[in-house]
Amino acid sequence: MLDKDFFTRLAQSALEQMPPEDRFSGEDAEVLLRHRDLLASLGEELVQAFYNALFAHPTTRAVFREGERPKREETLRTWWRRTLEGPFDLDYWAWQAWVGLIHVRRGVTNPMMLGHAAFVARFVGERVAHVEEGRLAQAVSRLMATVSSLIAEGYKEVFVEAARSFTGQSRELLERTVTLALEGVSGRRG
Repeated sequence: MLDKDFFTRLAQSALEQMPPEDRFSGEDAEVLLRHRDLLASLGEELVQAFYNALFAHPTTRAVFREGERPKREETLRTWWRRTLEGPFDLDYWAWQAWVGLIHVRRGVTNPMMLGHAAFVARFVGERVAHVEEGRLAQAVSRLMATVSSLIAEGYKEVFVEAARSFTGQSRELLERTVTLALEGVSGRRG
């Protein structure tokens, strides 16, 4: 089920659903790659700030095993370096979807991931706000919005597929059940 084709289809679907002005674009890639040296110079500060924030919050700290911070820091360094290399093709986005689901397997929740994706965008954006009249900060913001979309969509798709597999119900029935449940929620709040 979760093979390379699954992640490629997932990435393609999520990218198609995002409004173009919110999605990381070819122009964003050009801006980011033009300033990769500047962005690379932020890498170690980003890694430290990223994990300092996670370890300062008891809920996110609980996800980690004793003594594993150096290993996790290295995975973020690797992610940052790979991101700054490009290309931002379908393989890259499929990899981002896979990375998101690896976090879920570890017990990292969507609020944790999406919140910290915003942390990366904010952290980098504050340091590069002056570059190209803010275009670099905007590119990084759209990069992280796109990554966040892949994370959320990946979780949903795996959840639906697992529910379908375990219950034998069709995808359509499962989606309709969710829709009906949400209609009940909106009726009570409206």
